[in-house]
Amino acid sequence: MGYYREFKLESQFGHYQFLYDYKTYPGTHLQYYFIIKTEQGIHGTPLNQKGELEPTNKLLIDPIEYFKQQSRLNK
Repeated sequence: MGYYREFKLESQFGHYQFLYDYKTYPGTHLQYYFIIKTEQGIHGTPLNQKGELEPTNKLLIDPIEYFKQQSRLNK
């Protein structure tokens, strides 16, 4: 499981964030899910139709290339 990393998210004014550093964690996709610990128990999200944890997959796009492409499409 060398490709997976666990990060604890710290709350700041009720918001949680993780700043992704592409130099430290290079790759083309980001896959994530959340495990939430509350006083009532431990919960996970997102879930599929069967109620099983199903990670979200996101393609990592270079922001400079993204905006260049958007500019070309809008012309």
